[in-house]
Amino acid sequence: MTVLVGGVGQLYQGDLDFGRHAAEALAREQLGAGVVVENLHYGAVAVVQRLQDLQPHALVLIGAVQRGRAPGTLERRRIDGVDLPPEELQRAVREALTGYVTLDLVVEVAFALDALPARTVAIELEPVLLEPAERLSPEAERRLREVVLLADREARRAARSRSPTSARGARFAQAERDPQAAG
Repeated sequence: MTVLVGGVGQLYQGDLDFGRHAAEALAREQLGAGVVVENLHYGAVAVVQRLQDLQPHALVLIGAVQRGRAPGTLERRRIDGVDLPPEELQRAVREALTGYVTLDLVVEVAFALDALPARTVAIELEPVLLEPAERLSPEAERRLREVVLLADREARRAARSRSPTSARGARFAQAERDPQAAG
């Protein structure tokens, strides 16, 4: 039983590199047996291959994503699959083949290739600094301790509940039980 806590970031791109910084901070913590912390900045397809190798029952992704929230906002989001048509999922896989990585792209490609664990949570920072920079903004720096606590809580929660199926498999299983849920 493995929980993967992964920092998704764009190297040296200001707050868009938040996931890498968070993973480095988390690597210094004792998150418990079965919890693996990794930097997932090396391309969405390679991340999916890592998911296929590890086959974690839970995934906690940490990164910065622009969603129109107040800059510096930290938000936990449960990911229950991806609601995109097949051609959009194929587009995501093609885009990922270039080595590009964002939190959303990892989720889309992992879902498309049936590697997204049914229990997947994202901890997202609304970025402040978007320009190339080696350091995070002061707001993002202040949020690092909070993200360590959130990720620790998520990893412990995930370790207590085991969900062996992927998000795509869970959606299909739900559809079999309730044909209206396939929607």
